[in-house]
Amino acid sequence: MSVRVSGSLRGNDNEALLEAARRGVGIFAGGDWLTGEDLPAGRLVRVLPQWQLDVAAGIYQVHPSARLNSAAMGAFKAWIEEHFKDGPPWRNQG
Repeated sequence: MSVRVSGSLRGNDNEALLEAARRGVGIFAGGDWLTGEDLPAGRLVRVLPQWQLDVAAGIYQVHPSARLNSAAMGAFKAWIEEHFKDGPPWRNQG
């Protein structure tokens, strides 16, 4: 599929672009972690259902090496693993 696009709104801030799409200014292409609540609520409408953005998202724990084995980092890592063990929560609603 080829689509010619014109317009003056561009950016690198997904939150700002998403808000513009909510207001009807344009089309937003982003991961479901950003649009997950807006689609079922009707704030956004899927316009190209046959096309999916290929987003291989992950969660990465980045910290100074000195904190690698700290109790706080271990607790945070354990919480993230538990929270996401069944997949991202925004995909498990309903």
